Amino acid sequence: KHFKKWVDFCKERGLGCDFNPTFFSHPKANGLTLSHPDPEIRKFWIDHGKSCIRISAYLAEQLGQPCIMNIWTGDGFKDIPADRMGPRVRYKESIDEILSEPFDFNKVKPCVESKVFGIGVEAYTVGSAEFSLSYAAMNKDKCIPLMDNGHYHPTEVVSDKLSSMLLFNEKVALHVTRAVRWDSDHVVLLDDETKEIAKEIVRCDALDRTYIALDYFDASINRISAWTVGFRSFQKALLMALCTPNAMLAKLQNESNFTELMVMQEEVKMLPYGAVWAEYCARAGVASDASWFEEVKA
Repeated sequence: KHFKKWVDFCKERGLGCDFNPTFFSHPKANGLTLSHPDPEIRKFWIDHGKSCIRISAYLAEQLGQPCIMNIWTGDGFKDIPADRMGPRVRYKESIDEILSEPFDFNKVKPCVESKVFGIGVEAYTVGSAEFSLSYAAMNKDKCIPLMDNGHYHPTEVVSDKLSSMLLFNEKVALHVTRAVRWDSDHVVLLDDETKEIAKEIVRCDALDRTYIALDYFDASINRISAWTVGFRSFQKALLMALCTPNAMLAKLQNESNFTELMVMQEEVKMLPYGAVWAEYCARAGVASDASWFEEVKA
């Protein structure tokens, strides 16, 4: 009953609905949740996770679309831990218990998401990349991996990981964001990594195997503008990927024509993507890039 308004909102607009079971912003989320050494606190969060499975099932059944339910916690330590294994054992057992709640994997798609570190947990994050990706690989019948491109070291890129992940997972989930140094969730722009992520999804023929969520917010700028810029930026990145002659470029690589490949990769950067985007907006009956901000200001 607490989520009926969500369902009504989505039904009116023909939308599905994903769900984030929040493991933070709570008195019992003081540093550790699913990995807490206190079994009572751990049980509180496990029960919460099971409730979220049931809420996700309700959303999926009511809206007729799968509900992606993303498990992410900020569990970790600010300074060097004395025991790295213990919290991860408890974390694994807790997620195992959450996913023991009965659900239809065709309707509810639990994810496990990693993080390299966070504020207050600079030295050690329980749900690291190695933990989360390994857990998903060992539990393919009930969860999928989720990669957030703001949750890795600055020199790591999710676009490079996608082809490997798609080899070993039927589905993968993404949080497309914009990382700035050690922070994420800046408004998505049409930057290099955004374009590379879209390229990899298209080149791997994985549009139907990838759940793409856009993960950004910025309270310092107009919310409608933030939403529109971020959404359009990723749409443009997908459009550019779809318009790129990927088969021709792959053929050059396979034939070891690396000089010509480099030349052609530079040439395609100047293809008239903008004209295709403008036509797409016109056919969709939406404001063009040159005009939508005037609507926001009005």
